[in-house]
Amino acid sequence: MAKRVIVISSSLRSGSNSEALARQAAKGAEDAGHNVEFITLKDKTLNFCKGC
Repeated sequence: MAKRVIVISSSLRSGSNSEALARQAAKGAEDAGHNVEFITLKDKTLNFCKGC
C-alpha cells in the first residue's frame, strides 16, 4: 500500500548536505513505491514570530 510522504528541506543553501540527504530520503521513498512531495524552504520568505 503506497503512502503519501512529504519531505521538507529547510536548508537555505542550494546543494547543501542537508538538501542532498533530504533528496536521497525522497528518492528512497519513491523507489519503495510511495507518493512523494519534496518541499524546499530556500525559496520561501520566512519571518520570525511577532508574538501577536
